[in-house]
Amino acid sequence: MDIGKCFAHAWGLFRLDWAPLAVTALVAAVIVGVVRAVVGLALDGLQGLSGLAFGLPGAGVGSALAFLLVVGVVTVLAYSWMYAVTFHMILRRVRADRPAEYADLQSFDQIGAFAVAAVVLGVVIGVGFLLFIIPGLIFVTLWVFALPLIGDRRIGVGEAMAESRDMARRLGYMTTFVTWLVGAIVVGVVVGLLSVIPVIGFIIGMVSAPFVVAYVVSMYFQAQGRGAVIDEVLARHARR
Repeated sequence: MDIGKCFAHAWGLFRLDWAPLAVTALVAAVIVGVVRAVVGLALDGLQGLSGLAFGLPGAGVGSALAFLLVVGVVTVLAYSWMYAVTFHMILRRVRADRPAEYADLQSFDQIGAFAVAAVVLGVVIGVGFLLFIIPGLIFVTLWVFALPLIGDRRIGVGEAMAESRDMARRLGYMTTFVTWLVGAIVVGVVVGLLSVIPVIGFIIGMVSAPFVVAYVVSMYFQAQGRGAVIDEVLARHARR
């Protein structure tokens, strides 16, 4: 696994379709932000009315739980849609050199599979990180290929997790671990440093998600010994 090539592939693939990819991430962020604001204001109003009318001491707890539930569901669906669309855009670019289009944002293909994967992987990996961090690192290493497998081969979450584990084993657990960790650290540091700049930080935040998807797609193809496919796509456009 060539980490430098992962970064080169990620940047090259993002650069080819940067506008639709960035807009996809922006739409998801706006949806979540708007829903958080609207639901928060609505529940604050209901909490005030219920407290005045009935004097319910638990109204604040109920409002908080309702807020978390609604926002949680919307967040999972919005970002599942974003990752489904983004993976499909990048995978089609690699496999068929098909440019991403704004019309792709209207697709809800596989949003259910990505939502289930987000919940399952999010809970398991999240619990793993809570258990002294190391289990979480292991789980990410085992299942880093799950989402590209779902998007590329259109398989279920359980099968994707099993196949991802096998791919990590064939590639080498340590190689897989180091590759995704270096990518995560570099992206995290860059986003963290630039996030203090209002406009630049917002832009970097928008492009980081599709860039990470492109990085994982590079890992996915390299793990199968097919990294040259991405090289050919990028070289073809470099000559134009």
